Amino acid sequence: MTIQLYLCEDNAIFARDLIEKLPRMVDVRFCGHAECAEAALADPALDGADVLLLDLEMPGNGGLWCIEQLSLRESYPEILVLTTTSSEDVVFLAIQKGAAGYLLKGTALKKVYQGIVDVSEGGCVIDSQLAARFWNLFLSARGRSGPNYELNPEEIDLLNLMARGLSNPELGSAMGRKRTNIKKMLARIYRKMSVNSRVEAVRLAMQAGLVEL
Repeated sequence: MTIQLYLCEDNAIFARDLIEKLPRMVDVRFCGHAECAEAALADPALDGADVLLLDLEMPGNGGLWCIEQLSLRESYPEILVLTTTSSEDVVFLAIQKGAAGYLLKGTALKKVYQGIVDVSEGGCVIDSQLAARFWNLFLSARGRSGPNYELNPEEIDLLNLMARGLSNPELGSAMGRKRTNIKKMLARIYRKMSVNSRVEAVRLAMQAGLVEL
């Protein structure tokens, strides 16, 4: 199934590079492009997108405002932030407001593509350079308490790797498992922990002392 991708990016050269190169990778098609949040929100093409690839630093109200506005809608695409801002406070705000992932510009195109796939499938992607700082901030904001879970050692290993910001293929390589097996393991972890996302699974595991950074 082809992933419908909408790009909100004001840097014309960077945008053109993404629009030219990403579709060469299977299963990605650009359905629209805007240079500011206001234009993207007013574009009917955004309604047909599976994933919004969003810069934060743009003219007008910017990317965080865009995430906020989208979260008020009945339905909206998964949001993958691709920006230069590496502040853990900004990463925290973006995820808290509704982004499914956060990558830094300069990330290899292959990893950007994998991030698009992961968030389209309901995953959460945090740039590996930012992961430890993000999870520590996320945990301190929520408080450190929580029950233990009936997780086996392999599932705990997987959670620790997730906290480092690894994508599904990287998790598979590290665990010596196929990607389909990783997805099944994630589903099993989510059921055991009664959560629906990587963010919540890692947060609860950290609260329970199962994950250390």
